[in-house]
Amino acid sequence: MFPRMVVAFDDSPGARRALERAVELAHPEDAEVIVVAVEAHLPHYGATVGEVTEELEVEERDCHRWLAAAEAYAAEHGITVAGEVRAGHPAQELVRAAEEHEADLIVVGHSGHSSVWGRFLGATAEKISRHAPCSVLIVR
Repeated sequence: MFPRMVVAFDDSPGARRALERAVELAHPEDAEVIVVAVEAHLPHYGATVGEVTEELEVEERDCHRWLAAAEAYAAEHGITVAGEVRAGHPAQELVRAAEEHEADLIVVGHSGHSSVWGRFLGATAEKISRHAPCSVLIVR
């Protein structure tokens, strides 16, 4: 049904549920699954070049650790996934990844913010669903 899926993954509980669902969907179809981790956090103050570089290195290590966890989970269930690290705004990067990979489905976890915070901050999942070139599955 969905031969190529992009899964947002940051090793949070919601992201783990999204990965579980993508693996379930991929198994009977042997779909291609691309797991995307996004480096999104930079210092929110006047940081020096060294501090920015250090923060980027920490983010990159985290992303690679997350991808290793996703790959291990998928492998336990007989699915091979491709991992990809991107830098930028999570919603934009996930939509861009779906476009570049010609994905049929983007799978994301629900963030769990309250409705007030969701409206105030603008949920990543909601932004993805508005701009995606394909279907979006938001896993609760």
